[in-house]
Amino acid sequence: MTLLQLSGRARVGADAVILPFFQGVRSIVPGPGVAELGAACGTDLAAAVRADRAFDGGVGQVSLVLGSGTVVVAVGLGPQQLVGADQLRDAAMAATRRCRGYRRVSTTLAQVGPDAAGAVRATAEGVLLGSYDYQAVGRAPRPARSAAPEQVVLLIDAALSRDPGVQHAFTHGSAAGRATSWIRQLVETPGGALTPADFADVLRGRAREVGVKATVWSGRSLASRGFGGVLGVGAGSRNEPLVVELRAGSGPDAGTLGLAGKGITFDSGGLNLKRDPDEISWMKSDMAAAAAVAGAVFAAAELGCDTPVRALLLLAENMPGGGAGRPGDVLTHPDGRTTEVTDTDCEGRLVLADGIAFLATTNPAAIIDVGTLTDGGGVGNALWGAWGTDPELTSEVVRAGQVAGDPGWELPLRREYEQYLSSRVADIVNCPQDVPDSGQMAATYLRTFSGRTPWVHIDNGSSAYLELDRDPWPEGPTGSPARALLQLLVARSSDRID
Repeated sequence: MTLLQLSGRARVGADAVILPFFQGVRSIVPGPGVAELGAACGTDLAAAVRADRAFDGGVGQVSLVLGSGTVVVAVGLGPQQLVGADQLRDAAMAATRRCRGYRRVSTTLAQVGPDAAGAVRATAEGVLLGSYDYQAVGRAPRPARSAAPEQVVLLIDAALSRDPGVQHAFTHGSAAGRATSWIRQLVETPGGALTPADFADVLRGRAREVGVKATVWSGRSLASRGFGGVLGVGAGSRNEPLVVELRAGSGPDAGTLGLAGKGITFDSGGLNLKRDPDEISWMKSDMAAAAAVAGAVFAAAELGCDTPVRALLLLAENMPGGGAGRPGDVLTHPDGRTTEVTDTDCEGRLVLADGIAFLATTNPAAIIDVGTLTDGGGVGNALWGAWGTDPELTSEVVRAGQVAGDPGWELPLRREYEQYLSSRVADIVNCPQDVPDSGQMAATYLRTFSGRTPWVHIDNGSSAYLELDRDPWPEGPTGSPARALLQLLVARSSDRID
């Protein structure tokens, strides 16, 4: 992984330097460091960049020019008056992706704008997001000419580099970026190489590294706790379903935040099977929510966050084997409620129902569940959808996403839609038969398991895995909504380390 450093030195030796440019009315406007490096190189760098007629300083646009032996990576930030954390993060990500093949890179992006801490955090995150490389187990590393930078240095004012607030921001941005890369690596791993047991081993190992308590429940332990949804979904696979419980934070138990993450390590759709052959090809990603929840909990522990958390990661393969659950089967959840399975491809809500119902019995302050269930409520791949029973909690979750640059959108939750989920043989069905299924229907189903506990459902099916490139993100996993959850945990910490 790329080594990220913060430096107050005016210059450091580098093979490439990332420099900011703004979008002007008539021409691009050079940002911090451009004039200084140009003078040192004896080159008019602004003129050299202006010669690239395809570059107008738009956010994330990149142009490479040679400055006396050092490659200058010009990156656009858009109009100067509109630049904030989101523009800096996207620009840093795009520019770092173009720096493959250069071992040592430095940048002055963190000097942009009046908010030094915010600029440092956003730049640190963006650099690490842009330097992500999937590394297959047992495969040789990428050739040097296509590898991400080994080292990136954020150049800032010497006095600011010693400021505690700036240092905290750098630490937070670095932790968020590393956690997101860890999540993306897991989500990209083939389902055959990341069974529920494999996933549980990875989670236990990472938990030991950061001081989080991890416990694995399986077999009789799951049955005794009433996890009928997890057991039913995993019944068709030869790989046993599991639940991993993570406990973190040192705050009072009364403030415990319950988290539940869907971890379907491969989703064939069960006996109903996937209708879309293109969709099934990337169903290794159906554990992205569990990875995001875990990544946020681990990053919060790294940062010393004391928000008490109890997270349940619900791991199973949804396969059409001889023991697979059938449409029409009735499953019992930890609170005693029952679900008639009308569609085995709506399995994510079945395992999340177990997690929500169990957490509700432990009297947490709030419950947040995350799952790649649908298209996220139709909000597009830049957002995740959120439904909740408590307006204050829902606003807190959405606000955390906005601050973190991992945004979501609140959607309405209507009780009258429960009429579409009625069953003659159970308390509820997992998928409506008379109206189209949707994120709204999934949220309506899950709400019934939260009891009186304030609850929010996040559907990251739209944002966790991109089928096509969407600048500055490449095709594949994004880690969403881990950075939003991390921001939420940090904001709730008694020691506000953000």
